[in-house]
Amino acid sequence: MKVCKECNINKSIDLFYGLQGECKECTKLRVKKNSDRVGTGYDFSEKGIVRVMYKTQKRNNKLRGFGVMEYTKKEFSEWLYKNNFKMIFDNWVLSGNVKDMKPSADRLDDFVGYKLSNLRLCTWLDNKEHQYRDIRNGEGTGGKRCKSLLKLNDDSCVICEYVSYSSAQRDVGHSLEYAIKKGIKCKSGFYWKYK
Repeated sequence: MKVCKECNINKSIDLFYGLQGECKECTKLRVKKNSDRVGTGYDFSEKGIVRVMYKTQKRNNKLRGFGVMEYTKKEFSEWLYKNNFKMIFDNWVLSGNVKDMKPSADRLDDFVGYKLSNLRLCTWLDNKEHQYRDIRNGEGTGGKRCKSLLKLNDDSCVICEYVSYSSAQRDVGHSLEYAIKKGIKCKSGFYWKYK
């Protein structure tokens, strides 16, 4: 049990977010009041977008094990404006804030953390398509998580190689997991194994 610092009620520990002093209910009320007071205008402003992009990069850099970023928010902001941020931002606003048009900073090399020399400014859609290309081509961290899959005939000769399980499954139109695990033919008459 724990006493909420906001409502002063003794509540079960599972009604709190981690070590936070106020209960979930009071936290939600505080956030809603603040949101009603401030509104969402800042989140859609140039400064708001820069802040969110930088904050997200800091969090992702740590989560991916790259440590602390080498640049400050001010340096990032300067870099953005030198790389046509204003034009991409204005196009996003003209689109009615369509997510695909939103400014995004994409890492050129996914195996390296956030560094200004490793960034390109693009739209959210361009960033997403870059990730999809990496996955399909077996490149970058997206491609690294893909295991190449081999399609074999009865003589164990390789007929075809797929960059991932998903691409092979899409091609044959059914699950291959059981055939791979058991080393038996799948229903389309082929053997499968990871490269």
